[in-house]
Amino acid sequence: MDRPIYTGNRRKNVRWRQIFIIVIILQLVLLSLYLFNRSKKLSEKPTDSTIHKINADYQKDNLPSESILKEKNNKSFNKISEKELAPVKKLFDTGNYDEAYNSIQPLLIRADENVINLLGQINMRRLLSSQSMQDKIFYVVKTGDYLQKIANEFNTTVALIKMMNGLQTDIIRTGSRLIVFNGTFTIKVSKTNNFLDLIHRDKLFKRYPVGTGKFGKTPAVEFFIYDKIIEPPWTRPEDNRHIEYGDPENVLGTRWMALRSVNDPSLKGFGIHGTWERDSIGAQSSAGCVRMFNEDIEELFDIIPRKSRVVIEN
Repeated sequence: MDRPIYTGNRRKNVRWRQIFIIVIILQLVLLSLYLFNRSKKLSEKPTDSTIHKINADYQKDNLPSESILKEKNNKSFNKISEKELAPVKKLFDTGNYDEAYNSIQPLLIRADENVINLLGQINMRRLLSSQSMQDKIFYVVKTGDYLQKIANEFNTTVALIKMMNGLQTDIIRTGSRLIVFNGTFTIKVSKTNNFLDLIHRDKLFKRYPVGTGKFGKTPAVEFFIYDKIIEPPWTRPEDNRHIEYGDPENVLGTRWMALRSVNDPSLKGFGIHGTWERDSIGAQSSAGCVRMFNEDIEELFDIIPRKSRVVIEN
Protein backbone atom coordinates (compact mmCIF):
# COMPACT_ATOMS: atom_id res chain seq x y z
CA MET A 1 0.00 0.00 0.00
CA ASP A 2 1.44 3.38 -0.99
CA ARG A 3 2.19 5.94 1.78
CA PRO A 4 0.37 9.23 1.49
CA ILE A 5 2.54 12.23 0.28
CA TYR A 6 3.20 14.85 3.04
CA THR A 7 2.89 18.44 1.66
CA GLY A 8 3.16 20.59 4.89
CA ASN A 9 6.81 21.76 4.44
CA ARG A 10 6.36 22.54 0.74
CA ARG A 11 3.40 24.84 1.44
CA LYS A 12 5.37 26.61 4.19
CA ASN A 13 8.31 27.28 1.89
CA VAL A 14 6.03 28.72 -0.79
CA ARG A 15 4.45 31.11 1.73
CA TRP A 16 7.84 32.54 2.87
CA ARG A 17 8.94 32.94 -0.73
CA GLN A 18 5.83 35.04 -1.47
CA ILE A 19 6.44 37.28 1.57
CA PHE A 20 10.07 37.85 0.54
CA ILE A 21 9.00 38.85 -3.00
CA ILE A 22 6.41 41.32 -1.64
CA VAL A 23 9.03 42.98 0.59
CA ILE A 24 11.43 43.38 -2.33
CA ILE A 25 8.68 44.92 -4.46
CA LEU A 26 7.78 47.42 -1.71
CA GLN A 27 11.44 48.48 -1.36
CA LEU A 28 11.70 49.01 -5.11
CA VAL A 29 8.52 51.13 -5.10
CA LEU A 30 9.81 53.31 -2.24
CA LEU A 31 13.18 53.74 -3.95
CA SER A 32 11.47 54.77 -7.18
CA LEU A 33 9.34 57.36 -5.37
CA TYR A 34 12.42 58.82 -3.64
CA LEU A 35 14.38 59.13 -6.88
CA PHE A 36 11.44 60.73 -8.66
CA ASN A 37 10.92 63.40 -5.98
CA ARG A 38 14.62 64.19 -5.81
CA SER A 39 14.94 64.68 -9.56
CA LYS A 40 11.87 66.93 -9.51
CA LYS A 41 13.34 69.20 -6.82
CA LEU A 42 16.65 69.48 -8.62
CA SER A 43 14.92 70.43 -11.84
CA GLU A 44 12.85 73.19 -10.21
CA LYS A 45 14.22 76.80 -10.53
CA PRO A 46 14.34 78.62 -7.15
CA THR A 47 12.08 81.63 -6.79
CA ASP A 48 13.26 85.14 -5.85
CA SER A 49 11.95 84.69 -2.34
CA THR A 50 13.91 81.47 -2.00
CA ILE A 51 17.09 83.16 -3.17
CA HIS A 52 16.50 86.03 -0.78
CA LYS A 53 16.07 83.62 2.11
CA ILE A 54 19.25 81.76 1.16
CA ASN A 55 21.21 85.01 0.99
CA ALA A 56 19.77 86.19 4.29
CA ASP A 57 20.72 82.91 5.95
CA TYR A 58 24.22 83.17 4.49
CA GLN A 59 24.68 86.72 5.70
CA LYS A 60 23.38 85.79 9.11
CA ASP A 61 25.93 83.00 9.40
CA ASN A 62 28.75 85.19 8.02
CA LEU A 63 28.35 88.43 9.95
CA PRO A 64 31.61 90.44 10.20
CA SER A 65 33.46 90.32 13.48
CA GLU A 66 33.45 93.26 15.88
CA SER A 67 36.92 94.32 14.75
CA ILE A 68 35.80 94.41 11.11
CA LEU A 69 32.75 96.46 12.05
CA LYS A 70 34.96 98.93 13.88
CA GLU A 71 37.22 99.20 10.84
CA LYS A 72 34.21 99.85 8.60
CA ASN A 73 33.00 102.47 11.06
CA ASN A 74 36.34 104.25 10.94
CA LYS A 75 36.55 104.25 7.16
CA SER A 76 32.98 104.71 6.00
CA PHE A 77 30.60 105.49 8.84
CA ASN A 78 32.84 108.22 10.25
CA LYS A 79 33.09 109.97 6.89
CA ILE A 80 30.81 113.00 6.75
CA SER A 81 29.39 113.96 3.37
CA GLU A 82 29.25 117.51 2.05
CA LYS A 83 25.46 117.20 2.06
CA GLU A 84 25.46 116.57 5.81
CA LEU A 85 27.79 119.51 6.46
CA ALA A 86 25.97 121.92 4.13
CA PRO A 87 23.34 123.16 6.67
CA VAL A 88 26.06 123.84 9.26
CA LYS A 89 28.24 125.68 6.74
CA LYS A 90 25.27 127.79 5.65
CA LEU A 91 24.64 128.89 9.24
CA PHE A 92 28.34 129.63 9.67
CA ASP A 93 28.60 131.60 6.42
CA THR A 94 25.56 133.72 7.33
CA GLY A 95 26.99 134.61 10.73
CA ASN A 96 24.71 132.41 12.86
CA TYR A 97 27.61 131.01 14.84
CA ASP A 98 25.66 129.84 17.89
CA GLU A 99 23.16 127.95 15.72
CA ALA A 100 26.02 126.48 13.69
CA TYR A 101 27.65 125.31 16.92
CA ASN A 102 24.47 123.58 18.09
CA SER A 103 23.89 122.00 14.66
CA ILE A 104 27.35 120.48 14.45
CA GLN A 105 27.17 118.71 17.82
CA PRO A 106 25.46 115.49 16.57
CA LEU A 107 28.16 115.10 13.91
CA LEU A 108 31.07 115.25 16.35
CA ILE A 109 30.52 111.69 17.55
CA ARG A 110 31.85 110.48 14.19
CA ALA A 111 35.14 112.36 14.66
CA ASP A 112 35.48 113.31 11.00
CA GLU A 113 38.41 115.61 10.25
CA ASN A 114 36.28 118.05 8.25
CA VAL A 115 33.76 118.30 11.09
CA ILE A 116 36.50 118.96 13.65
CA ASN A 117 38.07 121.64 11.45
CA LEU A 118 34.70 123.34 10.98
CA LEU A 119 34.05 123.16 14.72
CA GLY A 120 37.30 125.05 15.31
CA GLN A 121 36.32 127.77 12.85
CA ILE A 122 32.88 128.12 14.44
CA ASN A 123 34.30 128.34 17.96
CA MET A 124 36.85 130.98 16.99
CA ARG A 125 34.11 133.13 15.45
CA ARG A 126 31.94 132.64 18.54
CA LEU A 127 34.84 133.70 20.74
CA LEU A 128 35.82 136.78 18.76
CA SER A 129 32.35 138.00 17.77
CA SER A 130 29.82 139.92 19.87
CA GLN A 131 27.54 136.88 19.98
CA SER A 132 26.97 135.15 23.31
CA MET A 133 29.10 132.25 24.48
CA GLN A 134 29.79 130.58 27.81
CA ASP A 135 32.39 132.50 29.88
CA LYS A 136 32.06 135.70 27.84
CA ILE A 137 31.05 138.58 30.08
CA PHE A 138 30.67 142.35 29.91
CA TYR A 139 33.08 144.42 31.96
CA VAL A 140 32.66 148.14 32.64
CA VAL A 141 36.01 149.96 32.63
CA LYS A 142 36.75 151.67 35.95
CA THR A 143 39.05 154.54 36.75
CA GLY A 144 42.65 153.34 36.83
CA ASP A 145 41.99 150.34 34.59
CA TYR A 146 44.25 149.40 31.73
CA LEU A 147 44.19 146.34 29.47
CA GLN A 148 46.96 144.36 31.16
CA LYS A 149 45.32 144.89 34.56
CA ILE A 150 41.97 143.64 33.23
CA ALA A 151 43.67 140.69 31.51
CA ASN A 152 45.39 139.70 34.76
CA GLU A 153 42.14 139.97 36.70
CA PHE A 154 40.30 137.59 34.37
CA ASN A 155 43.30 135.35 33.51
CA THR A 156 43.15 136.18 29.83
CA THR A 157 45.40 138.05 27.37
CA VAL A 158 45.51 141.63 26.19
CA ALA A 159 45.53 140.41 22.60
CA LEU A 160 42.30 138.46 23.12
CA ILE A 161 40.54 141.44 24.75
CA LYS A 162 41.54 143.63 21.82
CA MET A 163 40.37 141.08 19.23
CA MET A 164 37.04 140.52 20.99
CA ASN A 165 36.35 144.26 21.10
CA GLY A 166 37.90 145.34 17.81
CA LEU A 167 40.44 147.58 19.54
CA GLN A 168 43.33 148.85 17.45
CA THR A 169 45.23 150.37 20.38
CA ASP A 170 45.57 149.76 24.13
CA ILE A 171 43.62 152.92 24.97
CA ILE A 172 40.38 152.35 26.89
CA ARG A 173 37.98 154.88 28.44
CA THR A 174 36.37 154.84 31.84
CA GLY A 175 32.73 153.74 31.66
CA SER A 176 33.07 151.87 28.37
CA ARG A 177 31.95 148.25 28.19
CA LEU A 178 34.33 145.50 27.13
CA ILE A 179 33.60 141.88 26.26
CA VAL A 180 36.01 139.75 28.28
CA PHE A 181 36.67 136.02 28.30
CA ASN A 182 36.35 134.81 31.89
CA GLY A 183 36.99 131.11 31.33
CA THR A 184 39.88 128.68 31.21
CA PHE A 185 41.56 127.01 28.27
CA THR A 186 43.62 123.84 28.58
CA ILE A 187 46.00 122.38 26.00
CA LYS A 188 46.24 118.64 25.35
CA VAL A 189 48.88 117.23 23.01
CA SER A 190 48.76 113.72 21.54
CA LYS A 191 52.20 112.39 20.59
CA THR A 192 50.70 109.41 18.76
CA ASN A 193 48.38 111.47 16.58
CA ASN A 194 50.52 114.63 16.46
CA PHE A 195 47.76 117.07 17.19
CA LEU A 196 47.14 119.73 19.83
CA ASP A 197 43.65 120.16 21.23
CA LEU A 198 42.50 123.43 22.74
CA ILE A 199 39.97 122.47 25.44
CA HIS A 200 37.23 124.65 26.91
CA ARG A 201 34.89 123.31 29.61
CA ASP A 202 36.14 119.76 28.96
CA LYS A 203 35.12 119.98 25.30
CA LEU A 204 37.19 120.27 22.16
CA PHE A 205 37.38 123.92 21.12
CA LYS A 206 39.86 123.70 18.26
CA ARG A 207 42.41 121.16 16.98
CA TYR A 208 45.79 122.03 15.50
CA PRO A 209 48.27 119.71 13.73
CA VAL A 210 51.70 119.66 15.38
CA GLY A 211 55.10 118.04 15.23
CA THR A 212 56.49 116.33 18.32
CA GLY A 213 59.87 114.97 19.38
CA LYS A 214 61.72 112.35 17.36
CA PHE A 215 61.71 108.88 18.92
CA GLY A 216 59.18 110.04 21.53
CA LYS A 217 61.53 112.66 23.03
CA THR A 218 58.63 114.92 24.01
CA PRO A 219 57.92 113.95 27.64
CA ALA A 220 54.38 112.78 28.39
CA VAL A 221 53.81 114.89 31.51
CA GLU A 222 51.76 117.87 32.65
CA PHE A 223 53.35 121.26 32.06
CA PHE A 224 52.27 124.86 32.46
CA ILE A 225 53.15 127.87 30.31
CA TYR A 226 55.54 130.03 32.29
CA ASP A 227 56.77 132.40 29.55
CA LYS A 228 55.69 133.70 26.14
CA ILE A 229 57.95 135.42 23.63
CA ILE A 230 57.15 137.08 20.30
CA GLU A 231 59.82 136.63 17.58
CA PRO A 232 62.04 134.59 19.90
CA PRO A 233 65.81 134.12 19.70
CA TRP A 234 67.12 130.57 19.96
CA THR A 235 70.05 129.06 21.79
CA ARG A 236 71.26 126.05 19.85
CA PRO A 237 71.80 123.13 22.28
CA GLU A 238 74.81 121.66 20.47
CA ASP A 239 77.10 124.68 20.94
CA ASN A 240 74.99 127.15 23.00
CA ARG A 241 75.14 129.59 20.13
CA HIS A 242 72.63 132.45 20.44
CA ILE A 243 70.70 132.79 17.16
CA GLU A 244 68.48 135.84 16.70
CA TYR A 245 64.97 135.77 15.29
CA GLY A 246 65.01 136.03 11.50
CA ASP A 247 68.21 134.03 11.11
CA PRO A 248 67.54 131.02 8.83
CA GLU A 249 69.13 128.79 11.48
CA ASN A 250 66.60 129.86 14.12
CA VAL A 251 64.09 126.97 14.32
CA LEU A 252 61.56 128.57 16.70
CA GLY A 253 59.38 130.33 14.14
CA THR A 254 57.43 133.45 15.10
CA ARG A 255 56.33 132.54 18.65
CA TRP A 256 57.64 130.64 21.68
CA MET A 257 55.70 129.44 24.74
CA ALA A 258 58.07 127.99 27.35
CA LEU A 259 56.92 125.00 29.41
CA ARG A 260 57.70 123.99 32.97
CA SER A 261 56.66 120.95 35.01
CA VAL A 262 55.65 121.29 38.66
CA ASN A 263 56.22 117.59 39.29
CA ASP A 264 59.57 117.40 37.48
CA PRO A 265 61.48 120.74 37.57
CA SER A 266 64.44 119.05 35.85
CA LEU A 267 62.55 119.10 32.54
CA LYS A 268 63.92 122.26 30.97
CA GLY A 269 64.10 123.68 27.46
CA PHE A 270 60.72 122.36 26.34
CA GLY A 271 58.14 124.58 24.70
CA ILE A 272 55.53 125.11 22.03
CA HIS A 273 56.81 127.11 19.08
CA GLY A 274 56.36 127.87 15.41
CA THR A 275 58.40 126.49 12.56
CA TRP A 276 59.51 127.34 9.06
CA GLU A 277 59.70 123.64 8.19
CA ARG A 278 56.09 123.06 7.24
CA ASP A 279 56.72 119.48 6.15
CA SER A 280 57.66 118.58 9.72
CA ILE A 281 54.11 119.15 11.00
CA GLY A 282 52.15 115.95 11.56
CA ALA A 283 55.19 113.83 12.42
CA GLN A 284 57.68 113.17 15.19
CA SER A 285 60.21 115.63 13.86
CA SER A 286 61.54 117.93 16.59
CA ALA A 287 64.27 117.66 19.22
CA GLY A 288 61.57 117.38 21.89
CA CYS A 289 59.43 120.51 21.64
CA VAL A 290 55.96 120.79 20.18
CA ARG A 291 56.08 122.70 16.90
CA MET A 292 53.19 124.29 14.99
CA PHE A 293 52.56 126.20 11.79
CA ASN A 294 53.48 129.84 12.43
CA GLU A 295 49.92 131.03 11.78
CA ASP A 296 48.58 128.49 14.27
CA ILE A 297 51.02 129.30 17.06
CA GLU A 298 50.27 133.00 16.58
CA GLU A 299 46.55 132.37 17.05
CA LEU A 300 47.10 130.14 20.06
CA PHE A 301 49.64 132.58 21.54
CA ASP A 302 47.03 135.36 21.56
CA ILE A 303 44.40 133.18 23.26
CA ILE A 304 46.38 131.29 25.91
CA PRO A 305 47.63 133.19 28.99
CA ARG A 306 50.62 132.30 31.11
CA LYS A 307 50.11 129.56 33.72
CA SER A 308 47.73 127.63 31.42
CA ARG A 309 47.90 123.83 31.77
CA VAL A 310 49.50 121.79 28.99
CA VAL A 311 48.96 118.04 29.19
CA ILE A 312 51.09 115.91 26.86
CA GLU A 313 49.92 112.34 26.35
CA ASN A 314 51.38 109.41 24.46
